[in-house]
Amino acid sequence: MELTLVKQPLDLDVAETVALNLDFSGTSSLKSAVYTALRTTILNGEIPAGTRINESLLSDKIRISRTTLRFALQKLHNEHLLEHSPGKGMIVKGITIKDAYEIFAIRKSLDCLAAVTAMYKMTDEDFNELEQILLLMNQHYRNTEHLSALFTEFNELIYEKSQIFRLKDTMINIKNYLSYFRDLSAHSRQRRKNAIDDHQKIYDCMKERNEKQLKLQIEHHLDAALLCIVREMTELNSIAL
Repeated sequence: MELTLVKQPLDLDVAETVALNLDFSGTSSLKSAVYTALRTTILNGEIPAGTRINESLLSDKIRISRTTLRFALQKLHNEHLLEHSPGKGMIVKGITIKDAYEIFAIRKSLDCLAAVTAMYKMTDEDFNELEQILLLMNQHYRNTEHLSALFTEFNELIYEKSQIFRLKDTMINIKNYLSYFRDLSAHSRQRRKNAIDDHQKIYDCMKERNEKQLKLQIEHHLDAALLCIVREMTELNSIAL
């Protein structure tokens, strides 16, 4: 799919927006800090798809070397968040609806494998830990940011308890996308409530070790989440136009 280049005076806006997301307070290297700021800016939709990254202006405005910036841009290109356009340089690709369908197809397989494997290995203490996350979901369902973090914690605990460590490594490759999609899904109040109910049913199936129903419930949950996300992304795209 071809990207439409956004006409700018956006170069200056890009520099200012990226600068707002720069955080040098941690122990990360300068290269990592610049990469994280750019990635956050793109995933948050603060740089629209089709925007050209002006290397010279961006490096001057945020006072970093071209080498440092190119490291970040290449890493984002490898993650398919940027693409190279001959004669124009790096263009923001962002996250598309096609990406959503692809990521959720992957998630169905990985989540089913992780949950089915984990439920046979989990102890009573493990299930109690998972149940505590569910209780927090119900307490904080109005707080989209907190709820999104709890959804992530629920899933990561299942992956951890599956003890398939390469499976967790595989998920790291799509973590940026998952974070973006969870935030989108959590914006819908009805979806938040339904998602909490889905996680409760997944928990129940795991505790009962009902493998067949567990797979069906995970697929139902992810299909509903994908439908909500596609609707949200379609609305965002129409607003941008």
